[in-house]
Amino acid sequence: MSIFTRAENFIIQKSDSNVLIVVFTIIYFTSQIIIGSIMHPLGIKDALTLQTTFSSDTFKAIASGWIASGQIGVYYEHFYFDNFHPVWYSIFLSLLIARTFKINDVSPKFNFIILTPFVAGICDLIENMMHLYFLSDLRRATPALVAISGTATNTKWLLALSGVAIVVVLSIRWFIKTFIKKKK
Repeated sequence: MSIFTRAENFIIQKSDSNVLIVVFTIIYFTSQIIIGSIMHPLGIKDALTLQTTFSSDTFKAIASGWIASGQIGVYYEHFYFDNFHPVWYSIFLSLLIARTFKINDVSPKFNFIILTPFVAGICDLIENMMHLYFLSDLRRATPALVAISGTATNTKWLLALSGVAIVVVLSIRWFIKTFIKKKK
């Protein structure tokens, strides 16, 4: 049995625990709210653009603006929480995916999807490390490195949002199967 299969099985087993899901729901949303409140003064558009851009010029322009306005400290401050946040959302989302797979009898051949939030989390940490590296000297934000950072960030978002979509769709499917079709 591979390490990935063992990890999948462990998460599937732990997804039976409502307490664990509630605990990580609280931790995740608390962390998200804290990060959002820290980042709010920077503007959602600029923050998301900085994170998702493949353009060195765009990254430098936004970061330079924050430096010039004295707001760069706000971006640095968010890292105190954002370096732990991937752990929280990886566990939270993987538990939800595992639970919805279980209640919908999804074939075990799709269990690899349970681990995709952890790949997203690794991408998030790569993004964070690269941004800290760039911000210590904006000349480091070369086109190639910003493209790598943007790829990591966009992969993170793709995997995380796909995981959320899977949970939503499977939850709706379960709800319909359990409550609506039963009434007929």
